[in-house]
Amino acid sequence: MKHLPSPRTARRSLAKVFAMPLVLLVASLTGLILGLLGDGVPDLAACALLFTPFLAVAIAWHRRG
Repeated sequence: MKHLPSPRTARRSLAKVFAMPLVLLVASLTGLILGLLGDGVPDLAACALLFTPFLAVAIAWHRRG
């Protein structure tokens, strides 16, 4: 008979699983909105925010390899 995790543990692991994708989603959407609405410094911030998913992938590949 398999031991099933408690609902509290399952909730905690679900939050851990989706925390980084949610952060990347918010960063990407914020970058897109800033890029559309601003000029100058907001454009630079938009570029930085839109670069974060690529940076996250590069870090993950570096840790795996």
